[in-house]
Amino acid sequence: MRLSPGDHLGPYHIAERIGAGGMGEVYRAYDPRMGRHVAVKISGERFSDRFSREVHAVAALNHPNVCILHDVGENYLVMEVIEGPTLAERIEQGPIPVEEALGIGRQIAAALEAAHDKGIVHRDLKPGNIKLKPDGTVKVLDFGLAKIPEAAPAATSSNDSATISMTATQAGIILGTAAYMSPEQARGRVVDKRADIWAFGVVLYEMVTGKRLFQGEDLTDILASVVKERPDLSQVPGQLRPLIERCLERDPKKRLRDIGDMDLLLEVGSAPAQVRAEPQSSRLPWVVAGALAIAFGVALWAPWRAEEQMERPLARLDVDLGEDVSLPPPRPSGNSIAISPDGTRLVYVSITGGSTALFTRRLDQMRATELPATQGADYPFFSADGQWIGFAMRDKLKKISVEGGAVVPLGDIYQFGNANWGEDGDIVVGEVFSRGLVRFAAAGGTPQALPGLGKADAVFAPQILPGGKAILFSLAQASGDVNTAAIEVLTRADGHRKIVARGGTSARYVAGPGRPGHVIYLNKTTLFAVPFDLEKLETRGTPVPVLDDVACSPVTGMGQFDWSRGIDRHGVLVYRRAGGRAGATSTLQWVDSAGKREPLPVKPGAYAAPRISPDGGRIALMASVVSPK
Repeated sequence: MRLSPGDHLGPYHIAERIGAGGMGEVYRAYDPRMGRHVAVKISGERFSDRFSREVHAVAALNHPNVCILHDVGENYLVMEVIEGPTLAERIEQGPIPVEEALGIGRQIAAALEAAHDKGIVHRDLKPGNIKLKPDGTVKVLDFGLAKIPEAAPAATSSNDSATISMTATQAGIILGTAAYMSPEQARGRVVDKRADIWAFGVVLYEMVTGKRLFQGEDLTDILASVVKERPDLSQVPGQLRPLIERCLERDPKKRLRDIGDMDLLLEVGSAPAQVRAEPQSSRLPWVVAGALAIAFGVALWAPWRAEEQMERPLARLDVDLGEDVSLPPPRPSGNSIAISPDGTRLVYVSITGGSTALFTRRLDQMRATELPATQGADYPFFSADGQWIGFAMRDKLKKISVEGGAVVPLGDIYQFGNANWGEDGDIVVGEVFSRGLVRFAAAGGTPQALPGLGKADAVFAPQILPGGKAILFSLAQASGDVNTAAIEVLTRADGHRKIVARGGTSARYVAGPGRPGHVIYLNKTTLFAVPFDLEKLETRGTPVPVLDDVACSPVTGMGQFDWSRGIDRHGVLVYRRAGGRAGATSTLQWVDSAGKREPLPVKPGAYAAPRISPDGGRIALMASVVSPK
């Protein structure tokens, strides 16, 4: 069916022909009822009732990375108009850098995950079905359209043709595009979401290499290559190879089962180590030993803007720390990451040369800088003006300028439970089963234990509240059960203590100019926020979950996150991804360079910091006892 500008199709005014797809012609049109431009895809045959039902299921798929399906007619579909090139056009320009390819890949994966959660399988994922908008948003087109019951048009290219056969949806009929088909799809068998995961691996390969993975002179050659040949991934960057290998497992049972697990394999690819601790769940809460390129999540977020969050969702970005970064496992005593008060600089702990050290990096720069003379440092925190970084080094509290320079000792500490640097220059340290809360002067001198706490208290994560009159802190219980932990405040003048919440750790008070304050805290991997009256030192209302993927210690529940007010009214939350369930036990395995794993005869436990002996015959590690609930 060929239309011309000025023609009408139902209520739509045809403006111009903009291309052709697997269905047929594609036109830009105008919908006078809604006052918007749309894309209209026209089929040569009427749609069946079954297809109409399937299309309506796709139309209910509301996701920012999925092309919106507005309407369906007797033989046409109406979709949003998406400006920008296709991914196929971008690949024609050459290989895409790994960081850019991962940004695109994560958005494709998010679209697939949203569809798979609703039981929708794309079955025709390829670069030509992926659009790149000028603002960086990726849109996946034609979800479920491989099921359209019609004869396919003649293909002009066997590598990137329109859908080879869209005659029916039952088993035995080959569906999809040849170069991106999974082996089971090429054989005409029943397919599920794992066919999309195969196609995702092929697309990711093409992005980073700029080349076709499966090629041939005709359709038969390509299908034979898909079914029989083992893909050559020698040109794939090492960071991506484990992910692509799992996506391209010929046996669907061995293939990556859920596209949402892709980041786990990216972590594996960044850590060519010989020893890895792995929990008995599908997600790794932490990875130890070897170089690890890991991403922090950075969220532009303010809990006091709840009414605006409905219209403007949480904005997130990943901060890739690079291939030479090896983060330690979440610490029982506190945080190993921090963000400056203006939200522009990170400081974090990384393992280097067999020891920890502090690294700092501005968020607008790609490279991190190791702070000199910080070998053995842990638990960093910023001064209120952002010019200094405090940290613990064994039994000492020290500080160093954010620009480097000499390390300045501040005093002795015992059983460190993290610290906070107030606007008045005081540093308050939490100590576990020792002195409780201890005040240090930023210039050094004799520390002073604050009244109200002592050796019976496991004090963590103190924070000097605005005004300096009270301190917020977390109090853990010996059971190790986060649900028995308490969040308290202590008034500095008289040492009076008051419980403000139960069942959480790592409490922080956050507020913006002219905005009501909140306390945020962690329960397992979920971050909660509850309104907090700073004058009365009490919470108001019901806590609500705001984030559900924050790393924490499996022993104490202490979280890996930090918050700053930022340079505008948007708060900045930096957190280390959990990637697993809190409190999960781990097993030990040998992992060779090919990814083959051999379990070690060790009972599951909360293990950390494994080290291999020079002869390779023994392993030293830390083991924490997790009390049963």
